[in-house]
Amino acid sequence: MINTTAEKSILDWANKQAGEQTIQLFLTDHGEQTNFESFGRNLSALAPSVRVKSADQENRLPGFLLKENIIYSALALGRELTPFLKGLSCIRTQAPKPTEPIQSLLDKIHIPCELTLYIAMDCPHCPGVVNTIFPLAVFSDKIKLKIIDGTLFPEAAQKDKVMSAPCLILDNGFRWTGALAAEEVLSMITRQDGSQLSSQTLKSILEQGDALWISREMIQAGTIFKEFIKLLLHDTWSVRLGAMVVVETLAEERPDLALELCPMLIQAFDNKDIPVQGDILYALGEIGNLETKKWVETIVEDLKNKEIIEAAQDAIAAIESKHA
Repeated sequence: MINTTAEKSILDWANKQAGEQTIQLFLTDHGEQTNFESFGRNLSALAPSVRVKSADQENRLPGFLLKENIIYSALALGRELTPFLKGLSCIRTQAPKPTEPIQSLLDKIHIPCELTLYIAMDCPHCPGVVNTIFPLAVFSDKIKLKIIDGTLFPEAAQKDKVMSAPCLILDNGFRWTGALAAEEVLSMITRQDGSQLSSQTLKSILEQGDALWISREMIQAGTIFKEFIKLLLHDTWSVRLGAMVVVETLAEERPDLALELCPMLIQAFDNKDIPVQGDILYALGEIGNLETKKWVETIVEDLKNKEIIEAAQDAIAAIESKHA
């Protein structure tokens, strides 16, 4: 997989590195998984200071977790090897530091965001874009960067409607193709409206333990972020649990705002599995009013599952205790 020229480049790079560096390889059932495992073994053999450890984390594509907020779903071969190694050095040494204008813009980022960069191994412009974007995520944990080889994973490129490389996507919305400037990307990031954050970005924020950040931002904006409901209804329990922390905070600090979630939760109830229904009822108990209580009372008679019946009764009692 790694040819003689690439071997020499990696050996030369490895000889200049000091100390160990650990990167993680996602375990998936994707057909490209074995190629990523092979690349990881070859990289460690040529650069012993780089340890590649398996990571049993949720990720739909094979890839390397280079830093907590940087995922590299590409095989660093051909044109992409040099920017890959340069990125590893940047993470390891935290150098070179951003210029003053770039750092100033990085300091203004207060809303976490997700950048997805699609590249192709034979693309002459992709290495330059990787070199431009990679340091931004190194020096700002607010930026979650995913680098994906669109030729290696055409299903991902098709899903994101990517027609050519390089293509940089900000939070499943604004996108750039071809060469770009770091200042332009950062300026767009700093102008973001938190209410427009994607469910994936909000999920990432929860997974970083920043549920209270979402609460504060919604309270400050005076609105429920349009994608937040997807977290409350998510199939994964841990995601719902994090979202529930947000709901509990809203119920305490802005009950009027939290109440806006009730119609959305009620509408979704019938089409959800038992565990999600139980969490919906818990949330309704936390944020609901007497009108919500009436709805819960109307469905109790038709409920069959004992745990859901108990959850409904608890919700009724919780609402009653607040409106006694």
